[in-house]
Amino acid sequence: MLGVPLTSAGGGLPPPPPLAAAAAAAGGAPSSSSSSSSSSLAVGFLNPSSSSGKSKYICGLKGNSNNNNNNNNRRVSRVVGGDDAAENEWCWQVALINSLNQYLCGGALVGKQWVLTAAHCVTNIVRSGDAIYVRVGDNDLTSKYGSSGAQTLRVATTYIHHNHNSATLDNDVALLKLHGEASLGPGVCLVCLPARGVERQAGTRCTVTGYGYMGETGPIPLRIREAELPVVSDSECIRKINAVTEKIFILPASSFCAGGEMGQDACQGDGGGPLVCQVDGFYELAGLVSWGFGCGREDVPGVYVKVSSFIGWINQIISVNNI
Repeated sequence: MLGVPLTSAGGGLPPPPPLAAAAAAAGGAPSSSSSSSSSSLAVGFLNPSSSSGKSKYICGLKGNSNNNNNNNNRRVSRVVGGDDAAENEWCWQVALINSLNQYLCGGALVGKQWVLTAAHCVTNIVRSGDAIYVRVGDNDLTSKYGSSGAQTLRVATTYIHHNHNSATLDNDVALLKLHGEASLGPGVCLVCLPARGVERQAGTRCTVTGYGYMGETGPIPLRIREAELPVVSDSECIRKINAVTEKIFILPASSFCAGGEMGQDACQGDGGGPLVCQVDGFYELAGLVSWGFGCGREDVPGVYVKVSSFIGWINQIISVNNI
């Protein structure tokens, strides 16, 4: 769809047994306004180079390189454009699904009990009172039993940014607290958060991943795919998007742009998914897929949530709810 948030149309998935099991173990549908987990929070999303030191859990390492803290096993990012990702490669990628086991959006695992996604992905379902589940470690959602090590966890609490604007998609960010912790392993890992306020230089090439459409009219593979995109300067993005829209486009301060190369882009169904940039050998969550005009059009970049603008908000929520 054109000029709208990049959410899914809600295609049904084969019903993996862990979904029903997770709902039963969690004790039914969650409240969207109260925190219900009392387990201790294992935090692994802090920037490894931050002044607070290394986090307890390594973040930002692809695939099996998370195991045994062995950085020598780290894989090198592949330069691709709209290809299937390797099994376990982007191990912080998650899928949001509803109580009918329908795929909703993407997201990123930033802590063992925390997922970051786009606010537009969850506002309607929170209003409806329906349950949200998070599928971690699953490379192919069409598989009957899912990937080895995949897990389904119920969302206990949804925190939508208090200044989210559903019309302009300013502050298009939400933090999900899981009911229980994700078990880290070869296919489940954490992505690093960037330092507060950091800006990506125009031309920096980063990778977007998601389960969404392969083109503007589909199909939707429901498998993790990846595309490498350049970060675009704010002025260039404003100029290029205003060239294809009838209304005057103003880029929110909480957003940035990437892409604009033919055939390489996020698309419908990728909303809320991660755009990561490699920094000193670790992958940082630079952006979340927010919205765009079409998919993979020449000189039409996509708009992403600027994660570095929300580090204070994220830390505040987690510190208050770390019980």
